[in-house]
Amino acid sequence: MDELATFYKGYLENLRKSPHTIKQYSIDTQQFLNFMRNHQFSFDDNLSNIVSAYNDYLEDQYSSAASINRKRSSLLHFLSFLEQRKIVCNIPEDLLKPKKQMGNHSIQTLSNHQVRKVSNYWFEIYQSAQDIEYRWIALRNFCLVNLLLELGLKPSEIIGMKWSSFNGKEITVVQNKKARKFSLSATIFNWLELYRCETEELLSSSKEAGYVWLGLGNKQNAPITVKTVERIFQTMSHNLEFKITATAVRYTLINTEVKKNQEEQLHELYKRYGYSRKSVLVERVKRFNSSE
Repeated sequence: MDELATFYKGYLENLRKSPHTIKQYSIDTQQFLNFMRNHQFSFDDNLSNIVSAYNDYLEDQYSSAASINRKRSSLLHFLSFLEQRKIVCNIPEDLLKPKKQMGNHSIQTLSNHQVRKVSNYWFEIYQSAQDIEYRWIALRNFCLVNLLLELGLKPSEIIGMKWSSFNGKEITVVQNKKARKFSLSATIFNWLELYRCETEELLSSSKEAGYVWLGLGNKQNAPITVKTVERIFQTMSHNLEFKITATAVRYTLINTEVKKNQEEQLHELYKRYGYSRKSVLVERVKRFNSSE
């Protein structure tokens, strides 16, 4: 992928773009390629799915509609360059159009009733499953979803998690070279210990890999991908008959924390949830629209 960035920069220079334009396009392009690498996407994957996931990432990272629209425009230019070279096809231009009100639409959060349904969904399957592998998958999904419900992490922060990240009931999450520490409740800690035991029993070599969230496909002992997490939530959305995403879970938890700490500044909360700037969290809070 780094070669593509180099070729693209040369292409921009041949077009005699200004040094400022080349610099900005290069920064935006590298950010997109890093996103693909971190989320284990490739250009063999569905391009619409990649762009849609990247849009969610941009909206989570930036409060300014102008910044998001600029990055969308840069991405469209880069994808057009790739399309000319038959590296991609069918660019989803509708997903790259600027939206003037993008920074103002409300953020939907889950009601307490919906959170309870989300929390219990995979547990009920785990209890009733007869097949050993299906029962293990249900336990994995139950632990993963409830860890997200407890900590408000992003899928990209959880997929590469290793057991070595745990120190008793404390877990260290590293994202973009920044480490954050979280304390786990006794309940989720005990469930994770059960999941660890059942994983080692079912996948005897998993201990060597050390990853927490594994699959049963061809790449045994390799961590699951963001797409796997998305499929877990899509399954719940279909069967529970209301839309559930990891982002909605994250924002629900943030909204709850903000309400609990109304008298405090958001200084510590924005660090806890991995935002690079407090202003982004402040902007999100203004847009919360609870479904309660």
